[in-house]
Amino acid sequence: MEIVARQAALCLFRRGNTFLISELIDPATGAVLHRPPGGGIEEGESPEQALRRELREELGIHLKSVQPLGTIDHIWHWKGREVHERAWLFLANSADDARLDRGEAPELIEADGDRVKTLWRCCNSSYANLPPLCPQGLLDLLTE
Repeated sequence: MEIVARQAALCLFRRGNTFLISELIDPATGAVLHRPPGGGIEEGESPEQALRRELREELGIHLKSVQPLGTIDHIWHWKGREVHERAWLFLANSADDARLDRGEAPELIEADGDRVKTLWRCCNSSYANLPPLCPQGLLDLLTE
Protein backbone atom coordinates (compact mmCIF):
# COMPACT_ATOMS: atom_id res chain seq x y z
CA MET A 1 0.00 0.00 0.00
CA GLU A 2 1.27 3.44 -0.92
CA ILE A 3 1.91 5.79 2.01
CA VAL A 4 1.37 9.52 1.55
CA ALA A 5 2.35 12.31 3.97
CA ARG A 6 0.44 15.56 3.83
CA GLN A 7 -0.72 18.59 5.77
CA ALA A 8 -4.28 19.86 5.53
CA ALA A 9 -6.26 22.85 6.78
CA LEU A 10 -9.85 22.07 7.77
CA CYS A 11 -12.68 24.41 8.73
CA LEU A 12 -15.38 23.80 11.30
CA PHE A 13 -18.41 25.98 10.71
CA ARG A 14 -20.59 25.99 13.80
CA ARG A 15 -24.33 26.59 13.66
CA GLY A 16 -25.94 26.01 17.03
CA ASN A 17 -24.87 22.52 18.12
CA THR A 18 -24.03 21.38 14.60
CA PHE A 19 -20.99 21.56 12.35
CA LEU A 20 -20.79 21.55 8.56
CA ILE A 21 -19.03 18.44 7.27
CA SER A 22 -18.37 16.87 3.89
CA GLU A 23 -19.61 13.35 3.29
CA LEU A 24 -16.76 11.59 1.50
CA ILE A 25 -17.13 8.21 -0.17
CA ASP A 26 -13.83 6.45 -0.83
CA PRO A 27 -13.93 5.30 -4.47
CA ALA A 28 -11.55 2.42 -3.65
CA THR A 29 -13.61 0.88 -0.83
CA GLY A 30 -17.00 2.60 -0.70
CA ALA A 31 -16.33 3.59 2.92
CA VAL A 32 -18.08 6.79 4.05
CA LEU A 33 -16.28 9.42 6.13
CA HIS A 34 -17.41 12.73 7.57
CA ARG A 35 -14.71 15.40 7.27
CA PRO A 36 -14.73 19.18 7.68
CA PRO A 37 -14.27 21.12 4.42
CA GLY A 38 -10.78 22.25 3.53
CA GLY A 39 -7.81 20.72 1.82
CA GLY A 40 -4.09 20.38 1.37
CA ILE A 41 -1.57 23.03 2.27
CA GLU A 42 0.52 24.03 -0.73
CA GLU A 43 4.21 24.95 -0.70
CA GLY A 44 4.71 28.41 0.80
CA GLU A 45 1.21 28.66 2.31
CA SER A 46 0.38 28.99 5.97
CA PRO A 47 -2.42 26.72 7.21
CA GLU A 48 -4.77 29.72 7.42
CA GLN A 49 -3.93 30.84 3.86
CA ALA A 50 -4.59 27.30 2.61
CA LEU A 51 -7.92 27.19 4.46
CA ARG A 52 -9.06 30.48 2.96
CA ARG A 53 -8.01 29.39 -0.57
CA GLU A 54 -9.68 25.98 -0.31
CA LEU A 55 -13.00 27.34 0.95
CA ARG A 56 -13.03 30.05 -1.71
CA GLU A 57 -12.28 27.50 -4.47
CA GLU A 58 -14.51 24.65 -3.32
CA LEU A 59 -17.47 26.40 -1.64
CA GLY A 60 -17.23 30.01 -2.82
CA ILE A 61 -16.90 31.19 0.79
CA HIS A 62 -14.76 34.18 1.72
CA LEU A 63 -13.93 33.83 5.41
CA LYS A 64 -13.97 36.94 7.57
CA SER A 65 -12.19 35.58 10.63
CA VAL A 66 -11.11 32.17 11.82
CA GLN A 67 -10.06 30.86 15.19
CA PRO A 68 -7.25 28.26 15.28
CA LEU A 69 -8.30 25.20 17.29
CA GLY A 70 -5.12 23.15 17.07
CA THR A 71 -3.75 20.21 15.13
CA ILE A 72 -4.46 16.50 14.98
CA ASP A 73 -1.87 14.05 13.66
CA HIS A 74 -3.58 10.95 12.36
CA ILE A 75 -3.57 8.20 9.75
CA TRP A 76 -6.49 7.51 7.43
CA HIS A 77 -7.09 5.51 4.27
CA TRP A 78 -8.18 7.11 1.01
CA LYS A 79 -8.17 5.81 -2.58
CA GLY A 80 -6.07 2.78 -1.67
CA ARG A 81 -3.42 4.84 0.11
CA GLU A 82 -2.46 5.22 3.74
CA VAL A 83 -2.43 8.96 4.44
CA HIS A 84 -0.28 10.26 7.30
CA GLU A 85 -1.74 13.69 7.91
CA ARG A 86 -1.32 16.67 10.16
CA ALA A 87 -4.70 18.43 10.13
CA TRP A 88 -4.76 22.10 11.14
CA LEU A 89 -8.25 22.86 12.46
CA PHE A 90 -9.99 26.22 12.45
CA LEU A 91 -13.38 27.42 13.66
CA ALA A 92 -15.35 29.87 11.51
CA ASN A 93 -18.73 31.51 11.91
CA SER A 94 -21.58 30.33 9.67
CA ALA A 95 -22.60 34.00 9.36
CA ASP A 96 -19.64 34.45 6.96
CA ASP A 97 -21.90 32.98 4.25
CA ALA A 98 -25.66 33.60 3.90
CA ARG A 99 -26.30 30.00 2.77
CA LEU A 100 -24.64 28.58 5.88
CA ASP A 101 -26.36 31.11 8.11
CA ARG A 102 -29.73 29.84 6.79
CA GLY A 103 -28.71 26.25 7.53
CA GLU A 104 -28.16 25.25 3.91
CA ALA A 105 -25.50 22.65 3.13
CA PRO A 106 -23.91 23.74 -0.16
CA GLU A 107 -22.37 21.24 -2.51
CA LEU A 108 -18.58 21.25 -2.41
CA ILE A 109 -16.78 21.14 -5.77
CA GLU A 110 -13.29 19.62 -5.73
CA ALA A 111 -10.46 20.83 -8.01
CA ASP A 112 -10.95 17.73 -10.21
CA GLY A 113 -14.65 18.54 -10.67
CA ASP A 114 -15.92 15.92 -8.22
CA ARG A 115 -19.00 17.08 -6.32
CA VAL A 116 -19.26 16.32 -2.63
CA LYS A 117 -22.36 16.55 -0.44
CA THR A 118 -22.12 18.54 2.78
CA LEU A 119 -24.44 18.33 5.78
CA TRP A 120 -24.85 19.70 9.27
CA ARG A 121 -23.85 17.12 11.86
CA CYS A 122 -24.76 17.28 15.51
CA CYS A 123 -21.89 16.49 17.82
CA ASN A 124 -23.79 15.85 21.03
CA SER A 125 -25.98 12.89 20.08
CA SER A 126 -25.48 9.17 19.49
CA TYR A 127 -22.69 8.46 17.02
CA ALA A 128 -23.18 4.72 16.59
CA ASN A 129 -25.15 5.06 13.35
CA LEU A 130 -23.07 7.89 11.81
CA PRO A 131 -19.99 7.54 9.61
CA PRO A 132 -16.69 8.10 11.41
CA LEU A 133 -15.27 11.59 11.66
CA CYS A 134 -11.96 12.26 9.96
CA PRO A 135 -9.54 13.15 11.41
CA GLN A 136 -9.89 10.72 14.28
CA GLY A 137 -9.93 12.66 17.53
CA LEU A 138 -12.00 15.47 16.03
CA LEU A 139 -15.00 14.66 18.23
CA ASP A 140 -12.82 14.88 21.35
CA LEU A 141 -11.62 18.30 20.24
CA LEU A 142 -15.18 19.49 19.61
CA THR A 143 -16.55 18.31 22.94
CA GLU A 144 -13.74 19.78 25.07
